[in-house]
Amino acid sequence: GMGPGRQEITRSLLHRIRKSRQRIWLATAYFAPTRRLRKQLKRAARRGIDVRLLLPGARSDHPLVWYAGRRYYGRLLRQGVRVFEYQPRVTHTKLYLCDDWASLGSANLDHWTSHWNLEANQEIEDEDFAARIAALFEHDFGQSHEITWADWRARGLIRRALERVIGWLHAW
Repeated sequence: GMGPGRQEITRSLLHRIRKSRQRIWLATAYFAPTRRLRKQLKRAARRGIDVRLLLPGARSDHPLVWYAGRRYYGRLLRQGVRVFEYQPRVTHTKLYLCDDWASLGSANLDHWTSHWNLEANQEIEDEDFAARIAALFEHDFGQSHEITWADWRARGLIRRALERVIGWLHAW
């Protein structure tokens, strides 16, 4: 299961997501969100909050993990969550911004880092700092490919099959 540090970060993030009024921007290198996190993100998007995920593009150093993570896109996109795949290079950022609360550090949104990594996140609630973090996000969104619901529905059968099979293997 999750280490205590991990649980604390997750609990803190979920709490902030529920409290958010303007934006929830999350950047992570590996995307394997828990069901609770997915539910909160969809709920926030439905409330009209600007929810965006900044995730690795195909140039990931773990292509199987990348494919597995993509299986969550459809339902998130359909509820209004925006998904950006960062193009220039492999990203190892873990950065969360909920309104003026920022969290940065080593915690990934996934199930397995908890077993291996000592998690150390820094949480800062400060308007000026949040503005600087937002600027970083904006820069990276600009270098990303946004995947829309229409794009997602139009993706080929081979892609769909790969995502399903890899997602299934991954879960197993």
